Formats: sequence, C-alpha cells, structure tokens
Amino acid sequence: MDAMKKAQKYSFRVQYSEEDGGYIALSPEFPGLSAFGETLEEAIRESETALELFIEAYSEQKKPLPEPNVLKEYSGQIRARLPRSLHERLAQRAEEEGVSLNTLMIQLLRDGLSLTKTRDAYESIFQEFIQSYKTPKK
Repeated sequence: MDAMKKAQKYSFRVQYSEEDGGYIALSPEFPGLSAFGETLEEAIRESETALELFIEAYSEQKKPLPEPNVLKEYSGQIRARLPRSLHERLAQRAEEEGVSLNTLMIQLLRDGLSLTKTRDAYESIFQEFIQSYKTPKK
C-alpha cells in the first residue's frame, strides 16, 4: 500500500492559534507531527503532506506504523473493579441520596469531568494572564 492510501486512515485535530495567526493540525497517532496553515484548508493540506513523509520515514526505517484512531461505538456499559471500601462508601452514599449506585456513579463521573474541564479553562486563562505581564509593553 502506498503512503497516500495509508495516510487516509489517520486522524488530525485542527485548532486555531491566536499566537501563530493560523491553524495548527496535530496527529494523535504520530506525536511530533504538526502542520500550519493560514487557513483551515491549508493546514489540512500541509498535514496530509507531513503525514505522507512520516509514513515514508517509518517505512524506510522499517518501523511499524501506529494503529489509526477510528471512530468507535460505545455500549454505554463498563465494568470497573473497585476496592471493597470504595464500593461500600459509594453504595452507602447512593442509599443516603435515594438513588441507585449506577446513577450516583454517573453523576460523580460527570461532575468530575466538568470540574476538570473548568479547571483546565481557568488554567489557560491564568497562563494567558501571566504571559501578558511577562510580555514587554510597547
């Protein structure tokens, strides 16, 4: 299979960069692979070119290609092993709140993810704030 056909299986995340004044494309399967474009389309074209070069380099070095990230379907069910003490605490709290253990765990996971997202947003704002004071004013 040639590099172009292999490249079609891999994914990219494209985000706008205020600092760079353009779009940055990153491939989660190939750490270090990034491409820039002033437009979204240009970033995607550049990322495809960079990916083909990465695949050719892997081939020349006889390195195995990483597995592509493909869309997955999720059943909505997981099985988690917990320490007995944690299981007990969760079950007691669910009973206190008058909900099932499943409902409580979903609420806790959702709340934890929301807090993480909020923390990350505040961290980003804080870093921008710090950078604005480090950058000399003209």
